[in-house]
Amino acid sequence: MKKLMIAAAFLLSGAASAADMGVEWAVNENPWRTAEDKVRDEARHPAETLAFFGVTPSSTVAEVNPGGGWYSRILAPLVKEKGRYVGLEHNPAVYADAGNYAAGLAKYPEKFAAAKDMYGDKAVAGFIPLRGEAVTAPGSVDVVMVVRAMHNWARRGFMEEALKDVHSLLKPGGVLAVVQHRAAEDAAGDWQETTKQGRWKQSELVKLIESHGFKLEAASEINANPRDKNEFPSGVWALPPNYNGADTDEEKAARDAIGESDRMTLKFVKVS
Repeated sequence: MKKLMIAAAFLLSGAASAADMGVEWAVNENPWRTAEDKVRDEARHPAETLAFFGVTPSSTVAEVNPGGGWYSRILAPLVKEKGRYVGLEHNPAVYADAGNYAAGLAKYPEKFAAAKDMYGDKAVAGFIPLRGEAVTAPGSVDVVMVVRAMHNWARRGFMEEALKDVHSLLKPGGVLAVVQHRAAEDAAGDWQETTKQGRWKQSELVKLIESHGFKLEAASEINANPRDKNEFPSGVWALPPNYNGADTDEEKAARDAIGESDRMTLKFVKVS
């Protein structure tokens, strides 16, 4: 409730908004973001990342696997006046054996509706893989954002199904925007092994996505982290912000010194 009051006061004051300030406003001034959100900016570079993908206040943006809403709290305020936000959480059907996690996914539309002031009246929410659910019209989306999620697509066996859905939703020439934990090209095994640690080899991921009607237009090292040497058996979840297996303050501090995972940032366009 307090956040809603702050946001309402901000907007009524006549202060600048996404419509005239764009991505920089959405990242730095937008009242929906929390102090905890901004702590992660140094590792995730949201302003540079969105600029690289060509996201603007007039974009129709679909965010896949919003999770805790870190990017949602940037994207939704950014596009709600001139563009539109589409939220696509992982479909609970593919996590049916995951108990509480599946139950949490099923609550996404309810969670979305509770923050309608942030998302705006034009926004919609649903699940991916779509399984026949018409969340938004085919060919209606400018950018589909998939941030740190494609390892789950692979691990749960819906990678190709979801890529077909994304292709259908995008306009001709639309952008599939991927930020993904990266495995070294000489890492042992193929994607079936590396995704167990949350990672993809960049060459394998590009090849697979391009086989589904996309073309890699550009790659960026915006979110690269050379300090991440993939040295933890538990994978990317050993690093901030999860710290899996860090039982002491000293272990946590050592992982803070590494930072978040090394990530590839890939801009694909729909070509066929």
